[in-house]
Amino acid sequence: MINSEWIYAVDEKNFSAKVVEMSKDVPVVVDFWAPWCQPCKLLKPMLESAIQNLNGQVMLAEINTDENPNLAASFKVEGIPAVFALKDGLVVNRFQGLLTDEQLQEFLATLLPTEVDKRLAEAIELKKTDPVAAEETIRGLFKENSKHDKVRLALARMLAGKGDEQSEVLGLLEPFGSDGDTGKEVQKIMSVLKLCQITKALPTEADVLKQIELKPKDGMGYYQLGCLRAAAGNYEEALKLLIQAGENDMNLAKNLVREAMVSIFHLVGVGSPLANQYRSKLSSLLY
Repeated sequence: MINSEWIYAVDEKNFSAKVVEMSKDVPVVVDFWAPWCQPCKLLKPMLESAIQNLNGQVMLAEINTDENPNLAASFKVEGIPAVFALKDGLVVNRFQGLLTDEQLQEFLATLLPTEVDKRLAEAIELKKTDPVAAEETIRGLFKENSKHDKVRLALARMLAGKGDEQSEVLGLLEPFGSDGDTGKEVQKIMSVLKLCQITKALPTEADVLKQIELKPKDGMGYYQLGCLRAAAGNYEEALKLLIQAGENDMNLAKNLVREAMVSIFHLVGVGSPLANQYRSKLSSLLY
């Protein structure tokens, strides 16, 4: 194996992190091989050299089928070498056996960012310094590429963060289902929209803090502060405040507090340790 940060061995323990999760940031090619396989020995240096030349645009995960039969079975590998390409956690291309250099280059080329992908990445980065220009750029991309899922989701995400474009956000998200990673992203965008809509109608944080100081037993102040902190991305602090709001006012707990906490659970990951911790606290509070 070439000594490279872009090429690494994978087993059952690190498969999720090194393949599935990694592919959400950069494409990952998975090579199923075995020490006794002669075609594997021919393909291996070709793959490694091609990946090395891409300078980190694509990763190569090498899996020894003798040592990881369950992984091979999960991909329904019937012969080796068997090569799979993953993007965003999903298999998008594959081949079995040997390829020519030209065929291998064509296979890898399908994984590289398109011009639209590059322009979208630049617009998302631009948002940090000029959100207005970023929105104009993404709207232009969407006008030209309305069937490009990443562009559609990026525009929906940006508009949701403003909190005042509900109908447009819903229209952008309409083609997507609720399954898989795309479904999770849709739920996150809807949660951002909900929290932004809530906070747009709230007093400033300074005013809310004064309200809490004057009425420390009133749950509404803690609820409002929790929503403001959630909209700012301070999720753990927000959840603590929302629980406090619910403890002070059970009516709030049953409705507004519960709804806000569910939105935060989607943002942090419904199965994350933080969500599990506060889901348990919310359940204890309500039941």
